[in-house]
Amino acid sequence: MAGANIGTNLSQKLGQRLALTPQLTQSLKVLSMSSMELENYLEECLESNPLLEIDPNVQELDLAAEKNQAEATTQGEAAEQEWAQEGDSRWESMYASTSRDGMPDQDQQWHEEQSLGESLHEQINCQPMQDDEREIAHALIDSLDDDGYFRSDPAELAEALKVSKHRIVDVLEQVVQELEPAGIGSRDLTECLMLQLAGDDQASKTARCLLLHFADDLFDDNKTLAEKVGCSLEALLDAKDCMRRLDPFPGHGLREEPNIYVRPEIIFRRLDNGEIEVEVPKSGWRGVRLNEQWSNQKWSGKDREFMDAAAQEAKWLMYALDQRSETLMKVGVCLAQCQRAFLEHGVLGLKPLTLQDVAEQVDLHESTISRVTNGKYAQTPLGLIEMRRFFSSGLPTRGGGMISVYRVQQRVKTLIQSEPAGKPISDQAIADRLVAEGIEIARRTVAKYREQLGLPPSSQRRRAAPARTSKVRR
Repeated sequence: MAGANIGTNLSQKLGQRLALTPQLTQSLKVLSMSSMELENYLEECLESNPLLEIDPNVQELDLAAEKNQAEATTQGEAAEQEWAQEGDSRWESMYASTSRDGMPDQDQQWHEEQSLGESLHEQINCQPMQDDEREIAHALIDSLDDDGYFRSDPAELAEALKVSKHRIVDVLEQVVQELEPAGIGSRDLTECLMLQLAGDDQASKTARCLLLHFADDLFDDNKTLAEKVGCSLEALLDAKDCMRRLDPFPGHGLREEPNIYVRPEIIFRRLDNGEIEVEVPKSGWRGVRLNEQWSNQKWSGKDREFMDAAAQEAKWLMYALDQRSETLMKVGVCLAQCQRAFLEHGVLGLKPLTLQDVAEQVDLHESTISRVTNGKYAQTPLGLIEMRRFFSSGLPTRGGGMISVYRVQQRVKTLIQSEPAGKPISDQAIADRLVAEGIEIARRTVAKYREQLGLPPSSQRRRAAPARTSKVRR
């Protein structure tokens, strides 16, 4: 092109860029691994790096601890087998196949054991019912989420099966929710726990009363709460113990996912004095150390380059392991402080908590907290749970505090259930009521929570009310 000037220019540009050093990259990699992944990774490091070794003393202690744990587990399984001889036949199939040394062959056991989804479908097939009712029950089981809850829209399922919405609800409540395990097919947490408290004993009755009428007072002083309920302190404590044994997520194993081995990254223990103890359990990687065999050896040429690189990688790895243990302890202590009610009373005590909240308290970045908790498990008084269960979003209140989403959802459900027949409350009216109670919430948020609870909008509830009235009169 005529008249075009082609040349090169030099220019300076000021900016910030994060450069990850090899040491930082390895620290982040180690931090994000679970205990099982970390041990596999360390095996590779031990094979490729001659300057790393396992302390035999620590290894012997770990083997002894594992042996003791295995013996305790075996004794517990034997006791459960003896207890179950007159009852559930699933124990017989679980212990039917044993290895030559008398221990259960776990791989064969897991392959032969029914998944929860298969068990639910089989229970449906074994019960006498009409064909259309059986088809609806199977469809409802397939619609359950990973926690075992039915959170789908009954109207959509009714349209797909060419039946009425009331027919879907009837089969859900009268068939699916009667299956084992108890709590399966629930539409929300309260319903799940209530289905598991179907006993006639005093502890179950008191626990049902607490859930229905004193959910907001569960974490008050036990003496004060017993006076409110009108029961003895002993009866209240028995009811709380009964509630702690409930499973808020009865759908484990529903999707026939492959079995995975997990180890707790953090252990929470409730001590006799009421305090929560936090421990980062010892694992095989605690015995990794630098091998002093080659410390005084003189190297030259390629050998020197290799050994210098190996020494640098070994030091980075040791530092990363120490940082991982220290970070897990910081996060564990913070979770024990923030979610103490959750560890003591179960999911009803879960408070609003985000990754950012924990990051600010332990003075770490939010992404670091995500790496520490993602895909990892904790041993708690409630059992082995995923660490993501400690986190729950919340809504702001007028006083500057926060209220958990679960609490707000239950309040929405209560308002809808208490509405006059034929005069349903709109989402906007519910939002206005919650705002008057000090909860900052918008109408669209109320609509979202109502849909998650499986409750229809006010227009559908208005049409359903006359139908229910006429049915009662007939």
